Amino acid sequence: MSEFRRIVEKLASLIDELKNNKQGIRPEGIPRIVQETFGREYGAVNCYPGIPDPHCHDIALFISLSSPSYAKGKGHLNCRQAIEKLVQHMQGSCYRRTRIALLITDNWDPTAFDDWKANIRNIKTEAHVEAYLLAERNVSEIHL
Repeated sequence: MSEFRRIVEKLASLIDELKNNKQGIRPEGIPRIVQETFGREYGAVNCYPGIPDPHCHDIALFISLSSPSYAKGKGHLNCRQAIEKLVQHMQGSCYRRTRIALLITDNWDPTAFDDWKANIRNIKTEAHVEAYLLAERNVSEIHL
């Protein structure tokens, strides 16, 4: 089992709880949810979608919530956009500074993954990359 699975499971539970309130999960609320879950154990993290952070942290999360049961409001990333943000962050703005990338999605896009597979494999030679599929409170690791 991955070192991060337990924390991703906590994140999934929190997201599942929040989706039931009237406002649902808005993209601007995702950084707070991530910080509540990851910050206690790992400190500051980069988060997409989120507030731009000029600093590169050890961990970056790329969260795609596109299901109407989760996502409310505009600004959520679909899976393709989250993968693109991961590549831009890990091979661009935070190259060799962010050591761990976690992609979390409620709607896996195999075509988008195939389009970016070479980049992700290259990133994996220098950083730790994991992907998870959310289904309610359950998470399944996606083997990249």
